Amino acid sequence: MASTMNNGELVNNSSFAIDQSTITNGIKITEFSRRIGDQLILYQIIRYPDRCLFIWIGTSSCDISNLAMTMPRMTSSSSSSSSNEFLGTTLFGVDFYEQSLSLSKKVARRLGGQKQIYISLNLSNDADNEMLLGEIEQALFEHIRQNEQDY
Repeated sequence: MASTMNNGELVNNSSFAIDQSTITNGIKITEFSRRIGDQLILYQIIRYPDRCLFIWIGTSSCDISNLAMTMPRMTSSSSSSSSNEFLGTTLFGVDFYEQSLSLSKKVARRLGGQKQIYISLNLSNDADNEMLLGEIEQALFEHIRQNEQDY
């Protein structure tokens, strides 16, 4: 397990998958964290094979103050989605709702638009700056890129 305190560097890469026999349908859970600025940002990713992806990003308060969802729009001419064929909405919450929805659409595009993507950003109210959100997004996409086979 790696441990550092430098800005934007991996703090805890405790990535694990729950035993397939204890969870039905092959659900996998991954957790990791990054220190970004003076905040420790936690990530939890729950992958439901061929169905959806739930990504929670927050701090040690471990709350869930918003939830956004993006899904592929199925058209009669094709069962696949192009990058502009997504439906997205904020399911609840007001803090970071625009950022959560935007990030869910980016993840959907990155993963080919084949499943529903749920994103919940749970940061302190004073964390509403573009640099922090950019680094949070960068860490998520780095994780996805390094674990492409799991997505």
